Amino acid sequence: MSVGKRIYLKRELPDPEIVNQFKAIPASNTADVMGRSCAMNPRIRLVSKPKAQMMAGPAYTVKGRAGDNLALHAALNLCGEGDVLVVSNEEDNTRALMGEVMMAYLKYTKKIAGFLDYICVEQAIYGMQMCLGAGLGAALALLWPGLPLGWGSMGVFAFQGGHGNAGAAGQTYTELGIPENLSIGMVLATFGLIVAMLAGMIMVNVGVRRGWSKFVRNPQKQPSWYYGGALPEDKRSPIGQTVTSSISINHLALQAGWLLTAVFAGRMLIQLVGLVWDGVSVLPTVIQGILGGAIVWNAARLVKLEHFIDVKFIHQMSGFLLEVVVLTAMATLDLELISTFIIPIVVYTLICSSVTLMIAFGGCKLFCREEWFEKALMAYGVGTGNTATGLALVRAVDPDSQSSAPDNHGVYSAVMCWKEAFAGLVPVWMMTGLGMTMGVGAIMCAVCLGVGFVLFARPKKA
Repeated sequence: MSVGKRIYLKRELPDPEIVNQFKAIPASNTADVMGRSCAMNPRIRLVSKPKAQMMAGPAYTVKGRAGDNLALHAALNLCGEGDVLVVSNEEDNTRALMGEVMMAYLKYTKKIAGFLDYICVEQAIYGMQMCLGAGLGAALALLWPGLPLGWGSMGVFAFQGGHGNAGAAGQTYTELGIPENLSIGMVLATFGLIVAMLAGMIMVNVGVRRGWSKFVRNPQKQPSWYYGGALPEDKRSPIGQTVTSSISINHLALQAGWLLTAVFAGRMLIQLVGLVWDGVSVLPTVIQGILGGAIVWNAARLVKLEHFIDVKFIHQMSGFLLEVVVLTAMATLDLELISTFIIPIVVYTLICSSVTLMIAFGGCKLFCREEWFEKALMAYGVGTGNTATGLALVRAVDPDSQSSAPDNHGVYSAVMCWKEAFAGLVPVWMMTGLGMTMGVGAIMCAVCLGVGFVLFARPKKA
C-alpha cells in the first residue's frame, strides 16, 4: 500500500571539522572503506568547472519518480548552506528534474532570505534601543534629577556605532545647548564595548559547548597578530587605489577635495532651504555632510566622474577624521558629571545590553535557518559595541572566516545606511519630548519583529 510522500525534518548532522577533512581524501578511497555501498554511478560527472575539485558536505537525499520534481522543490526550501543535494529519479535520463530556473532560485532566494532575516533582528535591536533608551533615561532622571535632558537617547548611538556615532549625536546636542550628553555618550560607548566582549565571550563558550556553532566544537585561540602587532604579508591590503597620475594631482589631495566639496554642498543646500524655511537651521553638521555626499556622488555619476572617487580611501579618511573627533571628545569628558551619575549610567547599560542580548539570540534562533548562532553573535556585538566587536565574536567561533554573518552585516549596513540620519534627528526630537523618539523606535522594532515572525519564524521540528 502506498504511503505517499514523506519529509524527514530531523537530521543528525556530522561534525563540520570532520566533514572538511574528507576534502583531502579521494572519493574512491572513502567508497572502498564503506564497502562501495554509497558511491555514485561513474556516469554522473561534473557539468561545471568549479574552482575546488573536491567537495564535502552532509547529503540531503531526495527520492522521486521519473520526471517528478515535487519532492525536489520541497528540498530546495528545506536544505541549508553546505548541504549536498543527492537526487534519485529511478535512473531516468529522458527528462531533467532541475534546470536554470531552479538553480537561480536556490542560489539567490536562499541568499536574500539569509540577508533579510538578519536585517529584521538587527534593525529590531536598533528600534528597541531608541525606544527603551529614551524612556529608561527619562525614568532614571526622576531618581537622579541632575541628569541632562535627552541623555537616554545617547544609548542607541553609543551602542550601535561606538564612540564615533556617540560623538556625532553628542555634537548635535552640543549645538542644541546640552554639551553634557557628549560625555555621557562616550562613557556609554566604552561601557558597551566592555559588556559586548564580556557577555559575548560567555555566549561563545556556552554556544560552542552546546553545539550551536556551525564551524567549531572548541574555541580556538586567535593568531598572535589578531589583537595587535604587525600583520603577515598575506593579510595586508591597500587602503585605496590611485585614480589618476600623480603628475596631474596628488591622490590624497583629490580625495580630500571630494570630501570638502561634499561638506560645502551640504551647507549650501541648508542655506538655500533656509531662505524658505527657517526650521532647517537646527539640522546638525552631520546631516549636512550626508546630504552633501549624496549630492556630490550623484553629480559625479551624472557627468561620468565617479571613477575619480576612491570610495575605499574616502572611507579610510573619514574613519581617521572620526578618530580625531573621538580623541578630542574623550579629552574633554566632564569627569565630575560622570562620577556623579555613574550608577544610573551602569544601570542603563546593563538593562539595554540585556534586552539586546535577548533579541539578538532569541530572534536569530527563531528567524535564521542557517548560522543562527554566528548571526546572533554578530548582531549582539554590533548592537552593544561596533562592527569590529561583532567581527571579533564571530571569529571566535569561525577562525577560517567561513561564516556568512559578516556579509549579512555588510548588506545590512548598506541597506539601512539611512538610519545614520537619526544622529541628527533624535536630539532635535528629544528637545520637544519623548513621544517622537519612543514612537519611531517602537514602530521600527515592532515592524521588524513582525516581518521576521511572518516570513522567517521556523516551525518546531517534529
